[in-house]
Amino acid sequence: MLNYRRLIAFSSRVHTYITVLYVALCFLFFLFLHLDMSPVLYDLLVALSSALGWTIVLEGLYLIFASLHISLMSRVLALEPLLLTLLRLFAYFVLSFLFDLVVHLNGSGLDIGVNL
Repeated sequence: MLNYRRLIAFSSRVHTYITVLYVALCFLFFLFLHLDMSPVLYDLLVALSSALGWTIVLEGLYLIFASLHISLMSRVLALEPLLLTLLRLFAYFVLSFLFDLVVHLNGSGLDIGVNL
């Protein structure tokens, strides 16, 4: 039981590091938008953000289910990893929305039309 809690705590730290790496990648992407960037680097940053995003989401789901499972097994609520994971996932989704919005606007632009 104690090793399971240690595994959840370690996984929570790894989830934090991956989320920080995603934030750094997004800031690098936003910085490169103002500089001259090759299409290969642009595609690489978009692909890396997608891979890191799926890793963040899947590990976050694992942490949520593991925290609930350990709480049911030991009858002691594992609240800290659960709340921190939800907070990190919320931050990821907000940043991911902004990142995808910029990628979409950079690729196809913005069309505003009115149907009369």
